[in-house]
Amino acid sequence: MFAGELEVLFRASERLFVIVLLLSSMGIVTALTNPPHSGPRTVSTDLHLTNVVTDAGVNLVGAILVLHRWRRVLRAARKVWPLIALTLLAPLSTAWSVDPILTLRRSALLVVSTVLAIYLGERYTVDKFARLLAQTLCLMMILVIIARLAAPSYVIDEWGGWRGLSAYKNAFGEYMGVAVMLLLLVRFHQFRWLRYVFLFTAAILLVLSHSATALVSCVLVVAALPLWRLTRLHERLTVYSLLALGLATAVYFRSTVSAFLFQVLGRDSTLTGRTHLWALLCTAISKHPFLGYGYGAFWTALKGEVLNVWIGNGWLAPVADNGYLDLCLSLGMLGACAFAFVLLRCFIKGIAYAKFEFAPVGLWPIGFLCFFTLHNVGESTLLTTGTFPTLLFAVIATSLAVNRHSDVTSIHTTDGVPLVREWASRAS
Repeated sequence: MFAGELEVLFRASERLFVIVLLLSSMGIVTALTNPPHSGPRTVSTDLHLTNVVTDAGVNLVGAILVLHRWRRVLRAARKVWPLIALTLLAPLSTAWSVDPILTLRRSALLVVSTVLAIYLGERYTVDKFARLLAQTLCLMMILVIIARLAAPSYVIDEWGGWRGLSAYKNAFGEYMGVAVMLLLLVRFHQFRWLRYVFLFTAAILLVLSHSATALVSCVLVVAALPLWRLTRLHERLTVYSLLALGLATAVYFRSTVSAFLFQVLGRDSTLTGRTHLWALLCTAISKHPFLGYGYGAFWTALKGEVLNVWIGNGWLAPVADNGYLDLCLSLGMLGACAFAFVLLRCFIKGIAYAKFEFAPVGLWPIGFLCFFTLHNVGESTLLTTGTFPTLLFAVIATSLAVNRHSDVTSIHTTDGVPLVREWASRAS
C-alpha cells in the first residue's frame, strides 16, 4: 500500500516537473522576476541570478529523473543518434568559435536540454505528452490573463502587442500558435467544453500578439492538417501530391496574394527589414561556410563580421530572424545538413504515425514539424539553448523514434476483423 502511494506521488511530482520545465522554457520565470523591457531586443550575454538559479534547479531535478531511468534513456538516445550528433556539434564548435567561452557555456546548456527532451520523449507517448503540453499551455493562458489584469506592463509591450509572460511578442505568438494547433487535435477527458474556451482564447491571444510570422504559420498549418490524412491512401503518391500542392500555393501566393496579405498584416515586402539583413548575413556565411562561427557566438562576438552586418543594417540586430541563417552562422553547412537529416527523419516518422494513428492527435507531430519549419523562416528558434520550440522538437523526434508496444491502433477491415498495426516498427 505504501509503495503504491509512493508511486502515485512520484508520478505526480514528475508531471509537475514537466510543467515547470515547459513554462521555464517559455521564459515565464524571467518575465515574472525581471522588470518589463522596453524597446527592441538587444544583444546580451548577461547571466541573471534568477535564470541561473531556476535553470540549476530544473536541471538538477531533471538529472535525478534521468538517472532513475538511465537505461531506457540510453536506449532512446541510441535511436535518435542523428539528434545526438547534431547536438554534440555545438560543444565541438568551441574549437573554432569566435567566442569559445560563450559557445562552451551555451552548448553545455543545449546538451542538458537535449538529454531532458530525450527523457520526456522516452517517458511519454506522443498522445500523453500532447495532453500534458496542452494543460501547460492552458495554464500559461490563465497566468497571462491574470497578469494582464494585475500588471498590464508585464503583458503588453510599448507598441501594443501582447508578449504574454515571455521575452517578446513573437515568442508569445509562437506559443499561442502551437496552442491553437494542439487544442484542435487534443481531446479533454473531463470538462470537454473547456477545450473550446481555451482554443478561442489562444486564437485571440495569437492575434493580440501582433506576430505576423506566427499567425501566418498557424493558419497555413491548420489549413493543411486534413490533407495529411490522405497518407492513408498511397504514401508516396500522397507526399508528392502535397509537395506539388505546396509549390503551387507558394507560386500563387507570391504572384497574386502576397501584396494584399502584407497590407492586411501591416508589413512590407521586405518583412520589416529582414530581407536586407539576410542579404548581409549571406555574405558573412560565405566567409565561414562549412563550420560557421561557433554555436551561439556570432552575434555576441562584438568584432569581425558582425560589425560589418550591423553597420550595413543600420541597427544592432540580436539575431537573424531566420533560424536557418542563424544555424549556418553557428555551425555552418555541416550543422545545416545535420539538421536537415534529423528533420527529414522526423517527417518520415511523423507521416507514418499519422497514417496508423486514427485519433486526431495523430496529426500533432507532423503539424508541429510543419509549424516549426515555417516559423523559422521569420524567427530564430531552430536550435536555441533551452527554448520551448527546440525542446518540443527534440521531444517529438524522440517519441517518434522510440518503439513502444503501447503505440498501436486498432484498424477494422470491411468484414469487422480487427487488425493491430504497430506504427513505430513500420516507421523505423
